[in-house]
Amino acid sequence: MKVCLYLELEKLLSRSGIYSAFRNHLQALKTAGVEVTTDPQDRYDLLHLHWLGPKSLWYLRRARKKGIPVVLHAHSIGRYDVAGGFTGTSLVAPLYERYLDRAYRLADALFVPSEFAKQMLSERGLGAVFVVSNGIDLSRFRFSEEKRRIWRERLGLERFTVYCSGNILLRKGVIDFIEVARALPELAFVWFGQYWGPLGFHPRMYKALKRRPKNLLFPGFVREPEGAYAACDLFFFPTYGENQPLVVLEAAALGRPLVLRDVPAFSELVHGVQCLKGATVEEFIAHVQRMAEEPARRLALSREAYRWAMGHSLPEVGRRLASLYRAVLEAGSAVEEESNVG
Repeated sequence: MKVCLYLELEKLLSRSGIYSAFRNHLQALKTAGVEVTTDPQDRYDLLHLHWLGPKSLWYLRRARKKGIPVVLHAHSIGRYDVAGGFTGTSLVAPLYERYLDRAYRLADALFVPSEFAKQMLSERGLGAVFVVSNGIDLSRFRFSEEKRRIWRERLGLERFTVYCSGNILLRKGVIDFIEVARALPELAFVWFGQYWGPLGFHPRMYKALKRRPKNLLFPGFVREPEGAYAACDLFFFPTYGENQPLVVLEAAALGRPLVLRDVPAFSELVHGVQCLKGATVEEFIAHVQRMAEEPARRLALSREAYRWAMGHSLPEVGRRLASLYRAVLEAGSAVEEESNVG
């Protein structure tokens, strides 16, 4: 079995979670001993696409004509995860979802990173949908005191530090993050991620960013996230909608305790066991303050979160991918049976 794992516009997407998931899957397949190519002009038995640009759709149709099975990785489920993102996305979200549905129906199978995403796509009648984690490289995202020291000096951090990571967009909960930082001036807050200017403009968010408190830093995108994140003490993600963000897995792998918004994508994480969950700024303030004041509680949550992250390791993901590829190649009842057990 030889698989083509293809990501169109790889350089353009190099600062995205899509790119990270693509690289993780590539490494996971190698650990599983699966022969893989990233060149869609090569010969292969199955095509696995991580994005749906025009070239990808062309390769998809060509593969179908040749009788080669095609898997689409559904990093997006439609209007749920695109509205409230980049400028204008709320207006085009319904059209975007219809486009996705048409494209997804062309595939022999869809891979999604969470049970929530599977449920959403299955309810739209999009065929065989399988849950495959985006994966986490536990050898890379391993806590290091040395990297922590270097990055704390680089960022000028001296106090207990709360962080988040992601594109600076309204949907990510940036305004709530700013309000929690304002309410807790005794703590330091850091948001790592790209600011897109007019491409990600929202008047309320722009106003909040201009009036952000002095204890909040926006250092931009970092190319050594494992060090930058280790410099912080708590991961706080008030996002309004995700599928399976890699930053949560990365934080858990680094032993950072988690405070998350209570959204469906995080349903496999249990409040009070692997994380603390909230829905309002007031709840987030209470959770963050509690974590800052209770080191034993932080340790207990971070240990359980790390155990959760281990289940998403690259060897585990590689075995899952290899098994699903075989089912797709065998087609028929094997695909349907696997889809039903999720």
